[in-house]
Amino acid sequence: MAYAAGDTKDAKMAQKKEPIEIHCLDCNTGFRLWVPLDKIREWESGVRVNCIRCGAQHFVRRAAGGSFEALPLRQPKGDDRPAPPQARPARAAGSKVPAPAMPERETAPPEEPGAETILLIEDDKLARDMVQNTLKDVGIRLVQAKNAAEALKTLRTERVNLIVTDLYLKNPADPESLIDGEDLLKRVVASGMNIPAIITTGKDILDDMVLDPKWFDLHVKGFIQKGNPFWAEELKLKIKEVMYKD
Repeated sequence: MAYAAGDTKDAKMAQKKEPIEIHCLDCNTGFRLWVPLDKIREWESGVRVNCIRCGAQHFVRRAAGGSFEALPLRQPKGDDRPAPPQARPARAAGSKVPAPAMPERETAPPEEPGAETILLIEDDKLARDMVQNTLKDVGIRLVQAKNAAEALKTLRTERVNLIVTDLYLKNPADPESLIDGEDLLKRVVASGMNIPAIITTGKDILDDMVLDPKWFDLHVKGFIQKGNPFWAEELKLKIKEVMYKD
């Protein structure tokens, strides 16, 4: 869509997105969606969203406190239309909502001797959990770091076969988060390590950024945008491609 000069501001606003966290009430999976700001009004009134893991339908809308909430949808027998979400019972002011019962965690399979190791650098715990859950059947060993400082310590003690790092790691709230993903990869290369890397980012991936030759020198093999609920699956496919896994 072409924008006139006077519409430039509106065009930039339309490209911005609001992250919305959703917790599936059926399988207890947490995931995040990035919704364009020009679609937020539609979401405030309520939209249907399927869980990225079990497919359960939820009715997502903005709650009174400003955050978004997910309500279960019942599918009426013999009717294709979803029933409206059931109203929650009123509760006294200041009372706490009981946490949903946590299902038993699946026992992780034992690591295979000599399993290849992926170092994931991501400051968002929900994103780390999504990647870990998605890669549990790939047959790799996943080591996590929440910032570049932790990642550099890990690289001194672990044999890493692939680095997956968020592009923007600096966090004013974390005194150790002083290095972004690009600077981290520069330090890895400067140390003499030749480790392939995949970059993830919540920002829009532009051709000018991807085609910059500097990424070749940093051994970057691909970019994954975290702007859709299936980005972790896309990352899984990219990891298999880079590591030659069937």
